Amino acid sequence: MNLYNEKLQKLEQYKMVLDHNSIVSKTDVNGVITYVNDMFCAISGYEREELIGKSHNIVKDPGNSLHIYKEMWNTISNKKIWHSTIKNRKKNGETYYVKSTIVPILDDNKQIIEYIAARIDVTELIRKDKIIQNQFTDELTGLKNRVALLHDLKTRTEEDASLILINIDRFSDINDYFGYVVGDEVLKTFSNRLTANNEKVYRISGDEFAILCEHPFDDAAKIEINDIIEELEKSPYIIEGLSISLFLSCGVSYAKKTEIYKLSHIALKENKRTNKKITFFNENPQLQNRIKENIEIISKIKHAIDENLFLPFYQGIVNNQTQKIVKYEALIRLKTNNKIIPPAVFLEHAKKAKLYTQLTIIMITNVFQKFANLKYDFSINFTLEDITSQNVVECLLENLQKYNCGNRVVIEIVESEGIENFDEVSKFIKKIKEQGCKIAIDDFGTGYSNFSYLSKLDIDFIKIDGSLILGIKKGSVELVTLESILYFAKKMNIQTIAEFVEDEETYNLLCEIGVDFTQGYYFSKPQEKLL
Repeated sequence: MNLYNEKLQKLEQYKMVLDHNSIVSKTDVNGVITYVNDMFCAISGYEREELIGKSHNIVKDPGNSLHIYKEMWNTISNKKIWHSTIKNRKKNGETYYVKSTIVPILDDNKQIIEYIAARIDVTELIRKDKIIQNQFTDELTGLKNRVALLHDLKTRTEEDASLILINIDRFSDINDYFGYVVGDEVLKTFSNRLTANNEKVYRISGDEFAILCEHPFDDAAKIEINDIIEELEKSPYIIEGLSISLFLSCGVSYAKKTEIYKLSHIALKENKRTNKKITFFNENPQLQNRIKENIEIISKIKHAIDENLFLPFYQGIVNNQTQKIVKYEALIRLKTNNKIIPPAVFLEHAKKAKLYTQLTIIMITNVFQKFANLKYDFSINFTLEDITSQNVVECLLENLQKYNCGNRVVIEIVESEGIENFDEVSKFIKKIKEQGCKIAIDDFGTGYSNFSYLSKLDIDFIKIDGSLILGIKKGSVELVTLESILYFAKKMNIQTIAEFVEDEETYNLLCEIGVDFTQGYYFSKPQEKLL
């Protein structure tokens, strides 16, 4: 075998390997197809006879940018190899993706005589990548979403970063007044303005956006943030001929990537409390200290639950006709290091940490045990959170059946928690009244006070809020308000209980206008033992 035949045989072997693993075609210098292998025919859907002699544009997808082809021809016509991933179109109109390599073939004079292209089908990889990208992309604005932000923070190589959270204040008003179509266009326009000078921008939720930065914030950066927020607010958003102004708030933090999102959110929420436009977490030691205190309090609450340090204190409720204590309200306290801590210190923290209903269950269990063999009526406070908690309601029903004392139990629903949720509250009241319990509305006169819902609920007592009682005197606005409550209560056959009664003068006035029961320091303070 001569040298020429040896080279020809090797070339044939190379061609066999290439044809077996790649989508191969050859064209002349003008891009007219002169050869295609079986894999090219299979993926494109064309017969070989339909391809030979046709321009390679036959599989071109019109969705591709013309820049791709311009760059390709510029490369290969200059005798260089071109690499890229490109979208093609099958005979039936379906698209597919190939990773392509196009090589110019030269003659002995170094002139191009044809082009050979080898491709690998990467359609499935591209589609899977698109699915992933869709999961990371906000559909409306095209920005990365919250999932993408958390992913980017997780995969960052740098340990620290800065995060700017921007909230469009009262954006729901725009949707409500102008409609969602206009609202969506506002969000798109806002996104475009936000990305004009920032690359790593995310849409976190409906009206909240984030900018991820690589550096800590020096004075110049802080000025820049202020300028960005001012500029975003200053220029109106013209949508369908409407001129809409936006008002923004901003929370900023520089911290470890595992903490930065949480801290920026804390800074953003701080704006609502302080009525500021921008809060820098790192420059707010009071905010940092408050967070530290919150964490410590929540830890103490968890420890106190484990160690049974929460206990009920009892305050007597006096029948104004007999001036004797006839019932007690159970009030939660935390006893630690021989100190008694009032609920104002820990209840809100317990709610935020989702520990509140555990405290209610502790109270139910301890109070029912205490009054099991006593003659007194007793009451326990319930919030809407308790009423909607299956565990709390089941615990209450179990104790009612265990001790068979429903006729002595009063459930005080905290009125400021949103008693207007009629369906849930009504179902709860009906269920426990079947066990003989009575219902009181606590703190009436504040929050959501409304006579109309009292007429719709099966109520036994109205507990008049202490803020009315403390300000009561003859001729006062508080007295007029209280008299209107009493008038309604008597018409509805509902008894009344006045809280925060601290002196004889107040007590006598309450008796004079017809309040049925009194509760306050004038008769008894909350204490661990019954009087």
